[in-house]
Amino acid sequence: MPLLEAFPDETQIMKYKLTTLPRGTARLPILASVSNIVLKQGQSQAVTPETLNYLGGGNTTETNGYIFTIADARVAAAFTGAGINTDEAQRLNQVTTLGTNVSKTVIGTTLNFTATTVNTLFGSNTTLRTSMTIIGRDSGARVTVPVTINKL
Repeated sequence: MPLLEAFPDETQIMKYKLTTLPRGTARLPILASVSNIVLKQGQSQAVTPETLNYLGGGNTTETNGYIFTIADARVAAAFTGAGINTDEAQRLNQVTTLGTNVSKTVIGTTLNFTATTVNTLFGSNTTLRTSMTIIGRDSGARVTVPVTINKL
C-alpha cells in the first residue's frame, strides 16, 4: 500500500521490517532474558538480552548488538550501551538528552541503566512507568518491556 505522506521517523512507519534470515531457519528469532524492569530511585541494572532461534537455535548474543530505546528518558539517570565499539554506537552513547527529548536510543550488547534520583518527576505519585524496546540488529527480533521506577 503506498504511503500517503512522508514519515521522518522510521520507528513510526514500519514497526516490523523485512528481515533476511539464514537459509534453513525454521523458527523466527525472539529475544529472551529480558523481563519487567523494576527499580528504586538511583538503583542500577544491567540488561543483557539473548536471541533464541537464531544461528543454530541456541541462545546467542548478536554480533552487531541490540538497539535499546527507552520511551521516557527522564526516568533514567544513566542509559548507556556497552560492548559495541562502532562510530554509530559511540555517537548514540555520548548524546545527552535535552529537556525537549522524550526518548533515548543506544546500541550495545548490554545496557547499563540507572533509575533517576529526581523527586520532582514523581509529583504526588510513588511510581514512574515507561517502556523500553529492544531490537536485535542482526535478527530483527524485538521485545517491549515495561519499566517501573519506585520512589524511595
